Amino acid sequence: MPIVTLENAGILTNEQKVLLIKKLTDVVVEVTNKPATAVYVRLDEVPRENFGVGGKSLG
Repeated sequence: MPIVTLENAGILTNEQKVLLIKKLTDVVVEVTNKPATAVYVRLDEVPRENFGVGGKSLG
């Protein structure tokens, strides 16, 4: 069973979550030929202050 984990800096809307889950699942099905029912998608929303880029906090 394929498992996809996506970490996102900040909060996603419910609409964004639904779309990400659908599109990530579609790509995995297309590439692996596994059934969509076997694809697990996990979305992790991480506070922006827990991320940094170029030595600077995103928070």
